[in-house]
Amino acid sequence: MSVAETDRRATVRPSHVFAFGSVLASIALFERVYGLRSGRQYVLCHQSPALNHLTLVALALVAGAFLTAVVGAATGIMRSRPSPSPFLVACMVAALAFVVAADRVDAAGERRAARLTAAAFAGGSCDYTPQVYSATPGWFSW
Repeated sequence: MSVAETDRRATVRPSHVFAFGSVLASIALFERVYGLRSGRQYVLCHQSPALNHLTLVALALVAGAFLTAVVGAATGIMRSRPSPSPFLVACMVAALAFVVAADRVDAAGERRAARLTAAAFAGGSCDYTPQVYSATPGWFSW
């Protein structure tokens, strides 16, 4: 196989890594922002720092997907020799893994909110204005 034929084969380029990771992270962020307006909502009678923590972890994981795409693409471009396709594919898989993990964390937050909601109103009424938790579990929460 000649060099020209090798260059024509389907290879993963740094731009593919950036496009895949950034689109995936953007969609994950959009579904969380849109989900705040249209997702299932739970009225919590008591504050839950654990839910706030889970939300921040999920957002950090989405940011990690974007960061993986940027760093993978930049590393692929900055190297003196072309980056091997397995490295770039690994960056794409890592970005996907971050988004899947974010969806799983959000699904765990929804389950926790459902438990808190079920137990909250058993004792009567709330002592203060209830907190509303909007579920944003995403595509990968099965």
